[in-house]
Amino acid sequence: MPPSRRSKGKRKDPGIDIEALARQKAKYFRIHAEESHFLASDPTARDKAIAKLYQHPEVKKGPFCVETYIGPDDDPDAFLRAVDEVFENPDRSIDQRVFRMHAAMSGLLVFNEYKIERPLEGRYDLEEKVQVCSSQIHNAWMRENLPAPQSRLNAFKAQLVRAPAQEPLTPPPSRLPSTSMKPVTPDVIDDILSKTKRDDLLKMKFVLDADAPDSETGGPWEVESYCTKRSGEVVYNVLFEDLDDPIPHDEAGMRHLLRDSHVAL
Repeated sequence: MPPSRRSKGKRKDPGIDIEALARQKAKYFRIHAEESHFLASDPTARDKAIAKLYQHPEVKKGPFCVETYIGPDDDPDAFLRAVDEVFENPDRSIDQRVFRMHAAMSGLLVFNEYKIERPLEGRYDLEEKVQVCSSQIHNAWMRENLPAPQSRLNAFKAQLVRAPAQEPLTPPPSRLPSTSMKPVTPDVIDDILSKTKRDDLLKMKFVLDADAPDSETGGPWEVESYCTKRSGEVVYNVLFEDLDDPIPHDEAGMRHLLRDSHVAL
């Protein structure tokens, strides 16, 4: 008897260590969050150090995508080892903190490409597991070490629910009206991430739900830019309101983020 469609279509688990990948991915997020938090206390010194870093001839410049850091003849494993060496440096000067922040983001891009996306090509279910697990690890660390204040999110929401001018004494509603926030359904996600709508995505603003499974407090976010790789895959650079630098997301990561967000109208 020929195999059924179900048995024929079933794929074996490639034996990927989901938790190990998630821990390493969360490490890049953690170091970026640590340094962003510290450097935000002195934006002037931070910006000077960033400008100084990008004047260095060995710092690769270009679009914020993996091809900027890994060329056809480059070894991604060597690159990631070099990133780890940056992390192991005990120096915590402003210049070194900026370097650590830069290394965390470039390391995340390369790690996503060569340790997650390529080994798990087509296995979006496993990519989703890595994404969820790394988010849980990172959010647990954030909760213990860098609790995000609610004030920014509350201020953002207050703008959306501002009372009409003709009724100044009417208190704002306790919940956002449906006209101010639109849920992101699976059909909307497919449409948003379609090739023809990517530029429109750059004009949209979102709010991550505070009660999402992998969110601590939620908050506004937007896509600052996107980069199409030679393989045709797209990396979306997501800027959260409480961070200074965008965080790269692959399509699986974007779907996960959009699923737990609302569109701000």
